[in-house]
Amino acid sequence: MKKNFPILVSLVLLTACTSAPADSVAATPEPTATPVITPEPMPSPTPAPTMAVYDEVSFDDWRDGADCTMPDYTFSAPHKPQPQEQVTWPTDGVTLCYNAKTLEEAAEIFHTTVENLKELNPDWQDKYSRASGCYWALKVQAEPYTLPVNNVVTVTVNAPWVEGYYDRTEVCDVPASLDKQARAALASAYYFQYHWWGMHAGFLPYEKLDEPVGFFNYRAADGAFYTKFSEFGSFLHTVYSDAWVDDMLSMDPALFAEGENDTILTLDGDRGGNIAYCGHLFTEPELQPDGSLAFWQLSLTCESDDFKGWAGEETIVPDTATVTTVRLVPTENGWRVDALELPS
Repeated sequence: MKKNFPILVSLVLLTACTSAPADSVAATPEPTATPVITPEPMPSPTPAPTMAVYDEVSFDDWRDGADCTMPDYTFSAPHKPQPQEQVTWPTDGVTLCYNAKTLEEAAEIFHTTVENLKELNPDWQDKYSRASGCYWALKVQAEPYTLPVNNVVTVTVNAPWVEGYYDRTEVCDVPASLDKQARAALASAYYFQYHWWGMHAGFLPYEKLDEPVGFFNYRAADGAFYTKFSEFGSFLHTVYSDAWVDDMLSMDPALFAEGENDTILTLDGDRGGNIAYCGHLFTEPELQPDGSLAFWQLSLTCESDDFKGWAGEETIVPDTATVTTVRLVPTENGWRVDALELPS
């Protein structure tokens, strides 16, 4: 049973079908339990012969090459992921789940059959949501899944010009085996999506338009992350793949658009989070035949009927891990995020 905070919205958010500090030094993650199954496409130990060799781009060159003001970044040394307060990582395995557009999609990714998925999910028809167009929380294997506890690096992203204290900074973990530039790109994506394209939608502060422009009633004002669409676009293309940016800006309705005189038209809205969310872990990034890096983000929740929330002092042990894929693609200017969904 899902437990969700009440959702307060002023627009309908289009949700995807899913679910001290010092510069880091090179470190080899400690061996961890090997996942039972791996993301599609199957990782290849050597690049395909036709794949271009990726020339690493330094973090400084990546940041300095952006045609906009970029946030500041601080990187911790590699460390084991720490559970949030009251949470203990499970040791006996968890139920592995996936949100799929079709049963055939889930069967292909997890190397099983549609018939087997229906056996694992006798209520599979009830799991389909017409609103989002996908099957939610499909159990994808019978045996418990052993969680990987691979090294991470904590990245602090700070945009000191942002007016709102809450929106100024984001602290997140990313896989330690990524290079520094890839870590920064992924952390930037978490920052942007948590604050303006996920839990909240649209830039703050804003000013009201004299006349609405389509769905838009507001434009970003001084103190927002960006106020010029040209700078905002440069940030997006510095962090994300061109395809990701095109998809985001062509949504219906889109959350942002270019206004007159290089302004940013913006919507305004919020959504709730899953009260049962207990944190997330990553599998190790693996090189794919097309040159991208792909790995799993495992969103952990406690789905037990005994879960009463966070008001008490008892320790919470998550029992379910929902898979989403994170993908970074190489460009001549560094890694770009091509697939990422917020874990909660």
